[in-house]
Amino acid sequence: MPNICEQTTTHPQYTIPYRVLSQYLPTRERQVEVHATPQEIQQLVNQGYLVLESLLNAEGLAQLRTALDEIEAMERQDKDVTSGGFGGLFMRHLPDKHPVFTQMVKFPPTLSIARAVLGPLVQIRGFSARISYPNEPNQEVQWHIHQQVISDPLPPFFVHPHGLDCLIYLDDLNDANGPLCFLPTSHWNTRYHTPNQDREEKPGQVIVRAPAGSCVIIHSNLWHRALPTTPAGTKRRLLIITYTPTWMKQAPYGVKPQNGLTQELLQTGDEEVRELLGLGGYT
Repeated sequence: MPNICEQTTTHPQYTIPYRVLSQYLPTRERQVEVHATPQEIQQLVNQGYLVLESLLNAEGLAQLRTALDEIEAMERQDKDVTSGGFGGLFMRHLPDKHPVFTQMVKFPPTLSIARAVLGPLVQIRGFSARISYPNEPNQEVQWHIHQQVISDPLPPFFVHPHGLDCLIYLDDLNDANGPLCFLPTSHWNTRYHTPNQDREEKPGQVIVRAPAGSCVIIHSNLWHRALPTTPAGTKRRLLIITYTPTWMKQAPYGVKPQNGLTQELLQTGDEEVRELLGLGGYT
């Protein structure tokens, strides 16, 4: 089976030579080959989002669909997919559950962009999936952000919670399947807030439509929502890889398998792998 990291359409565009100013980290020089242009990275910083259409080739897309379908078959039966403001089936800790997702611990297109905006010391805070269904009610997601820890007023030494969410769509992102909607630049507005269960249209909102295999990268505090998957659409499968600095806590969602596939990586993997899985990268 080909490695999923090789089944993409992107290539490095420029290099960032980082030097980590630490006496204790074993590797202080980090070369990052960024799979985006400097202009695309600047758009991500300023606007809070970047759309990479058709990131995966046909073979890579098929691999990911098959792997996710296998996990779905094991986890769907006992779960309610119609509840609250977050409809659909959520599945967590994917690298512990299937070798195809284990390969994506070092997925170059998204990892390199995360390092371009967050620095060289990043971890995978979470690796999840959401599936929405055409014949189930409430297959949408309310307006929300992912790091709701902003204080009002802001303390003098408040640390803004920067993170990056990479949304990889395994099915077409269109009106029938439920497109993505977000508010550009809202990641900079720390005082913006909407009530719980809010699904209303907002001034300045952008709706993204893209073919299967595309990736939408957003700042974790960009306000966004998913429009509903309709009976006219198909099952919509989405992967969510979240990157944060290495010193942030891991995501609290889901139950990590005790004997998951990443346990071996933690024992045998190199420094970079251990860092990405939450061990190291800080002193």
